Amino acid sequence: MTKKVKKSLWIIWLVMTVIFITAFEQYALSLLVENKMELLSLFILAGITALFPIQYKGYSFVLFQWVSLASFLLYGLFIEIIVTQFALVISLIVMKINRENLYRIPLNSIMFYITSLSSAGIYYLMVGLSLPSALEVIVPLAAYVGTFLFVNHVLIYSIRNYLVKVKTKFIDKGTVWELSTAALVLPMSIILVMLYQEIGYTASGMVAVAFIGISIMLKVYRRSERMNERLKKVNELGIELSSTWEVQETAHLFVKKMKELFKNNYIYIYTVEDRMLKLLASYQEQPSEILSIEKTVDSITEKAYRKKKGVVYQKRSQWPGPERLLLKGAHSVMIVPIIQHSEIKGVITIAVSEKNAYKKQDVTLVEILANFLGVAMDNARHYEQTIKESERCSLTDLYNYRSFERTLIEEYERSIIQNEKLAVILLDLDHFKSVNDTYGHQAGNEVLCQLAKLMENIIGDDGSVARYGGEEFVIMLTNTNLTNAHKIAEQLRSQIANNSFNIHNDLNHGEKKIIHVTASIGFAISDKEETNPVSLVRQADRAMYTGAKQKGRNRVALYRDDCEVVKNVDFLADTLTR
Repeated sequence: MTKKVKKSLWIIWLVMTVIFITAFEQYALSLLVENKMELLSLFILAGITALFPIQYKGYSFVLFQWVSLASFLLYGLFIEIIVTQFALVISLIVMKINRENLYRIPLNSIMFYITSLSSAGIYYLMVGLSLPSALEVIVPLAAYVGTFLFVNHVLIYSIRNYLVKVKTKFIDKGTVWELSTAALVLPMSIILVMLYQEIGYTASGMVAVAFIGISIMLKVYRRSERMNERLKKVNELGIELSSTWEVQETAHLFVKKMKELFKNNYIYIYTVEDRMLKLLASYQEQPSEILSIEKTVDSITEKAYRKKKGVVYQKRSQWPGPERLLLKGAHSVMIVPIIQHSEIKGVITIAVSEKNAYKKQDVTLVEILANFLGVAMDNARHYEQTIKESERCSLTDLYNYRSFERTLIEEYERSIIQNEKLAVILLDLDHFKSVNDTYGHQAGNEVLCQLAKLMENIIGDDGSVARYGGEEFVIMLTNTNLTNAHKIAEQLRSQIANNSFNIHNDLNHGEKKIIHVTASIGFAISDKEETNPVSLVRQADRAMYTGAKQKGRNRVALYRDDCEVVKNVDFLADTLTR
């Protein structure tokens, strides 16, 4: 809604209010003075109905219209208007409208001025008609209620669609429930009028007690119903989490479901690594680049983690210190630890710009979910570790040959479809047994681990490296050619020969030593006629032993299609230039 429209609403409301006050002083002030106690009781009853809205099926209804109608029947239009406007003010106070929504005061007030005048006009019109005696009471009353509902609904629909620009249907579920609750207005108004005529203003107290009791019962019922709905969703989330097998997937699913269950502008899931919080998954209503910088843990969560307990803050003034980096604009914050076996494994932080947003039942639900998440993440970590152990060498953390072979077959099939070349490089360290014999097997393991890192750095994203067995390693290069494969193989040979390997001499009290090793390398490249990708490994193996090992070691050799092996690097270079 534009500022111009808001300004216009205030002007129209001010004019209508001045006109009403002037008319009220002239025609109804004496009535107010003469019936002070009765009218005071009606004002109190109208205020109570505004304080206790009826909540059902996700809809909230403020049913002060029956008090307004009773006021109209007892004291006329002017009293009805002032009672209605008073109840409206109470309703808006209960709703806690902020500065941005202050325009709702004149907007709603104008709406009720119009509905009151329209309903009264139709009522007086019906009273003036010649109706059968059986209908002369009920028809005007029904016309009053019907007019009030229709005009009110038309005004709400018009405001939403044309002023606020929120497209809604003329009749929806809310309308149906509104009509259903409105069916109570007429009988309740008649009962109230009859009680006033019989026992006076004490009738308001009796009716107020009954109304408050019904409102509280419905509120408790709705709260328990909503809690049951949320518990059902929590249980469903627990089942979904138990079927995830990756930590990241588990965390992202959790964040997605949390968005549906709780009010939020921010959701952060942290895991504990080396006694520090590490961001695992997050949601921000307004995306920003904050999470790309070093600080990814807000100070409030950090303090809660250090104190090893969850906290809930309902407004910014309760926060233990300023936090403007990750929780910008937030007020309510809920921080719940993820505890497994009496140890904090992570932290869940939820924040929203609304004040007093989180209740005790919200904290209870998040604590239940945190337990689900902790178990699911623990299971996912175990699963990932099991997969890793089955696919990787425990010493070098490279892929083992079984995993490498599976990847090789998949990549080979893809290369045929994409019409690309695939190369396999086999590498074997020269005289490696002498390293173990001279410095001990632990020193040999240190060389293998350092070599693994060196090869991964050289290959990067161009392929994959695996341990073939012992001191042998196998490398797959995707989307390559003969020239590039030879270049990488020669780079491997050169850097291994020039690298300094830091070891501990276990045979001499762990003395630190620097040694150098060399490698013999053979490689083969796929051919259109090749039908078995695993044979590439055999070809590279033959090239390594025949063309490199047997020809002096510390060499690179290529397997040829005619089953000959390039005898040395110089000959390979010659074939590449022809």
